[in-house]
Amino acid sequence: MKAVLGLLVFLAAGGAVFYYFGGYCTFDASQQGRDARAAIKPGMTWKQVIDAATTPNHYCKLIKETQRFGGEEIELIRPGPWMKFDADHMADRLEGDSLPNGFMFKYVYSNKVAFSVTFDEAGTVMSVNDMATMRDLLQLQDD
Repeated sequence: MKAVLGLLVFLAAGGAVFYYFGGYCTFDASQQGRDARAAIKPGMTWKQVIDAATTPNHYCKLIKETQRFGGEEIELIRPGPWMKFDADHMADRLEGDSLPNGFMFKYVYSNKVAFSVTFDEAGTVMSVNDMATMRDLLQLQDD
């Protein structure tokens, strides 16, 4: 019985040390997201964005559509369906010119920070845009 109690105390102490000295106590996902967003600049390549902001979970291809409004034809570019990101597949698609209108990465760091990065057909950043988060949709206030 004493051995089990001693093991439990040892594990609890080890967990506390890991929590406080391992960086989990001070980790701030929102700040990490703000830092990543600030590091991304127009003209960067998609690989530089991954180095600055980590590998995205999802990306989407941009699709060009033509629609008629009031007798005029207007070209619109809209995002396609979000797909699981794979760096090798992305490199192959860019080499094969199969992303003629560009693509987007989606980053969600927390319920406060989410953004998308839009790339041209060559894989160069065109813009970085904030995305609505659940916090925005529910109109929650900061504490």
